[in-house]
Amino acid sequence: MATLYLICEDRSAVERYEIGDRPLVVGRGELADVRIRDEALSRQHFLLLQEDGSYLIEDLNSRNGTWVGGRRVLAAKLRHNDCILAGHTLFRFNERHVTATRFQREAGPHGTVVLPATPEPEYEAQSSA
Repeated sequence: MATLYLICEDRSAVERYEIGDRPLVVGRGELADVRIRDEALSRQHFLLLQEDGSYLIEDLNSRNGTWVGGRRVLAAKLRHNDCILAGHTLFRFNERHVTATRFQREAGPHGTVVLPATPEPEYEAQSSA
């Protein structure tokens, strides 16, 4: 199961949302599964879903766009540690559970905040018993 982290100004993860078999809609509206108070977000801004063992993100015709790794996307396959920017809100996608919840951040073009790929964090051991 993958996780979507909401990242705050000090680079810490303030919220986490599990991405399971059911699609997850992120936005500011009442119908969103993950509701974020950000006027720059559309009511239903983007969708995360699992398909054939991969995780995908789809922009839901948002007015400000969905950005993955500093590039605007309509639909894309997500990779571990991808940074997602929607409105003024920053997220980090993790395909595996991580124990670290602090991420490196730097400024990109047009004042965009970019989270570059960081070295692999330590992972919790999972037994296969």
